[in-house]
Amino acid sequence: MAYAQRVIFFVFCVSVSFGQRAPQSLFDSVAVTAEQEMRILALDTITIKTQAEREELAMLFASTKRFEYSFELLSVLCEEYPDNFDYQFLYGGVSGILASELPRVKSLPYVRAMKIAFEAAARLKPDALDIQIVLLQLYTELPWVLGGSNKKATQVLEIVKSLSVIEGFLAEGYFYRSTKKNKEALVAYLNAVNEIQSCNQDVEMSIDSYYHLAVLAFYLQKDKTKAACLFSMYIKKFDDGAAYPKSFAQHYLSKVSDSENVDLEMEAKLLKYDKLTAWIQNNFK
Repeated sequence: MAYAQRVIFFVFCVSVSFGQRAPQSLFDSVAVTAEQEMRILALDTITIKTQAEREELAMLFASTKRFEYSFELLSVLCEEYPDNFDYQFLYGGVSGILASELPRVKSLPYVRAMKIAFEAAARLKPDALDIQIVLLQLYTELPWVLGGSNKKATQVLEIVKSLSVIEGFLAEGYFYRSTKKNKEALVAYLNAVNEIQSCNQDVEMSIDSYYHLAVLAFYLQKDKTKAACLFSMYIKKFDDGAAYPKSFAQHYLSKVSDSENVDLEMEAKLLKYDKLTAWIQNNFK
């Protein structure tokens, strides 16, 4: 289920911000193929489905953005197979997307489902970096009544730092930024971007980290060459699991090449939905 995981990963994370992710309209639309439609219809008409058939159908619904149907199937699969990491991972992601598209009160059941699923996934694979990053965001941004906890977030942060140097610095910057410790966040972010000498160097990191590092290079290092390379890499590696639309990276590339003629409408969208950019502009520009 690796593809389905990547489709969902980082998309769901935005749900903890309750709708602060860029709206779907800013992302490229998903083209549902005739083959997918036929397969969905064939599977959906089976009265008693096998585990494999339900899994395939849940993945098809998720990849074609029919998240309510995927949620229903995954809820049952997670109940029947609680030790299946892939089910827990995808269930958490789908729950997060549904939560992010609803008003806060109506989103609460999905937020709870998301938290429970990702905690279960972390217990099954404690060394999975992506899951630990998710938990860091959940514990940092969720209110206390829904399970938010800076103490737990700090514990998870140490795990992330032990798994990856660059992701650890970025996670540290995120945590300090979110908890209003701007000086500490700045140091962590500088440490992260200083680890990158060239955007083509062989470093294993998430797609979104290319975007974050590009923003840091653009503002904190004033290194437009590095920033342009990292934004270009983000566009090149972009998939449906990326947290920011390609248009954001393309907007930055336009700013690199022509800083005098900035698209003000896109800049406003950037400041609304890209928290890192907004934080830097509000505090260090």
